[in-house]
Amino acid sequence: MCTVLLRFDPDATWPVLIAAVRDEYLARPWEPPAEHWPGRFGGRDSTAGGTWLAVDPARPSATALLNGFPPLPPVGDRPTRGSLPLAPHPPADDVLRAFDAFHLVRAEPTEIAVTSWDGTAVTHRLLAPGDHVIVNQGIDVNHFAPLRAAATPDPKPGLSSAEAWGDWIALLSGGEFTGAAERPLLVRREVDGLLYGSGSASLVAIGEPGVRYDFTANPGPDAVWGEITLPN
Repeated sequence: MCTVLLRFDPDATWPVLIAAVRDEYLARPWEPPAEHWPGRFGGRDSTAGGTWLAVDPARPSATALLNGFPPLPPVGDRPTRGSLPLAPHPPADDVLRAFDAFHLVRAEPTEIAVTSWDGTAVTHRLLAPGDHVIVNQGIDVNHFAPLRAAATPDPKPGLSSAEAWGDWIALLSGGEFTGAAERPLLVRREVDGLLYGSGSASLVAIGEPGVRYDFTANPGPDAVWGEITLPN
């Protein structure tokens, strides 16, 4: 996953709102969000078996993975980072150093914690209430004007995605980041002869009413959104 947009308000009905985009080689196979692991819902990477976003409705929580930047030099076989969102707690720092660089965002109603590994140091940070932008280069190195302008939704389960999320559907339709790592929110380009781009997007709300999780496999102005059914 390459972008996570967050709104954190511990006093709100929905303290955590997440809008996330996964960028990947478009030919890499994956399975749509479902309970691929006991109690955990998310899309499954068919190649390595992990995920970029895991939702735990019982806890309740959501954990998102972003690749770090710059990539670490290749040294042997490193474990798949897609296993990290599925761990009940972040592994010890010495275990995390075996992975490629990453940012791991763990969101719960009372706190949002980000664990990062850049090849030199493992860092842990709690995010303050407010809006946050997390990209491969780090936390709040970029700004995204549509996030600041988006009204706070009330995404009750059972409503259509458009009714539930309001401005947050449009939030993931496109736009440009400003700041240290300027780029479009949605990307599509050729890398070493392979097509790389924004292949899916997710919206997750965590709060008193429970957890709401929506997903699209065609992010952009023509995205078709649907709610992922979670247990009560």
